Amino acid sequence: MSGSNTGNRTQQAVVTDGTGSAWMEDREIPEPEPGEVLVRVRAVGICGSDIGLIEGEGPPWTDYPVVLGHEVCAEVVELGADVDGELSVGDRVALHGFLYCGTCAPCRDGRYYQCDDVREVGFSLDGGYREYATWPAYTLTPIPDDVTDLEACQIDSAGCTLHAMKRASTSFDDTAAVLGPGALGLFGVQLLRAQGVRDIVLTGTRDERLEAGERLGADYTINVREEDPVETLLEYTDGRGVDICVEAAGAGDVVDTCLQSTAKQGTVVLTGVFGQRKEIDPDPIVLNELTVVGGVTSANATQETIELFRRGDLTVDNVVTHEFDLADYEEALETVRERRDGVNKAVLRP
Repeated sequence: MSGSNTGNRTQQAVVTDGTGSAWMEDREIPEPEPGEVLVRVRAVGICGSDIGLIEGEGPPWTDYPVVLGHEVCAEVVELGADVDGELSVGDRVALHGFLYCGTCAPCRDGRYYQCDDVREVGFSLDGGYREYATWPAYTLTPIPDDVTDLEACQIDSAGCTLHAMKRASTSFDDTAAVLGPGALGLFGVQLLRAQGVRDIVLTGTRDERLEAGERLGADYTINVREEDPVETLLEYTDGRGVDICVEAAGAGDVVDTCLQSTAKQGTVVLTGVFGQRKEIDPDPIVLNELTVVGGVTSANATQETIELFRRGDLTVDNVVTHEFDLADYEEALETVRERRDGVNKAVLRP
């Protein structure tokens, strides 16, 4: 075991109980148990689901009160007993924070994120809105020197879109639409481009995010406050519809927009979590023989996402727009919640 040098054994962490507020409180710096690793958090992204957690909208496995934060880049400080040789003190690591039993049917099938007893860092276990944390070694992946801290803390976010899109096939002559120009959608534009898709349309409500999408590879953008997205997508494709439609908004009528604007035998990829029922017209699924797939988490996509960042096929430029010190978490959360100052993705630096 390697010793840590954390000095004072207390720290401050940002906590929520799901009743609409988050606060900073003193917490002990934990000691790593067998199989765990003590890390120092270098960067942690503010995910939309963090805002949802504060409002009580966590997934079924949420356990309040909880320290927020699952989009984490960290540095290994100390290894607990029984940690194998894949991690060393000083390694920078990315977090993929699902804890699972490894023996239930989903786990045996490789779907550990659907474990019968699933737990998740930042939801049912304390997350990364703090300086030091202990997590199981298997949730941490070493990152190479040519992947930055900002890129590393977005491996989970980009991997969510990649995991979903891997359930659909694409071709260079496809026309694709991405609905929602947040982080997931902007990574979606980049992933489609990396897969060779040459014609990508991005829809959204904010011009600055649509312009960011153009810089990242979108060929055409639609502000849905100014144009009807279904009519415009059909017009853009001469009435045929898009071959693949990636929903990355988790809000509004985007599911129905996907179904109405996708070509016959096309594919709809759903990545957003809405938190409520949505009314759709199912007829296009049947009449146009659409394939509709969903994707949740960055499961089984971490290494591939790291390589995409290394090759330059993915970038956080135009995606990560703001950085804040952890002490300024209130301003950071309000900036994200109210979409101030052209924010897309904000990152905290403990």
